[in-house]
Amino acid sequence: MDMSYKRAWDLVDEINRICRQAAVARQAGGKNGGGAVLTPFGVSLVARYRKIERDAASAVHKELEALRNDIRHPKKSTERGRDVKAH
Repeated sequence: MDMSYKRAWDLVDEINRICRQAAVARQAGGKNGGGAVLTPFGVSLVARYRKIERDAASAVHKELEALRNDIRHPKKSTERGRDVKAH
């Protein structure tokens, strides 16, 4: 994820602070090193977020495809965003 261990824990703490209940539970270190697990609330939070992602992707699908098509196949009458005059 290209972030430090401390940054990851800071983000976990921030998520827990802003939510109405803990989303992540810390597990104390020891023989197995400890770690963290999602609480039932955290699981529901992730599920809700993933649904929002799917709904948003579905809502913009047609427009994004049109944009991709325009980018892949630019009009021949333009060159780098400027109109090209026919000779």
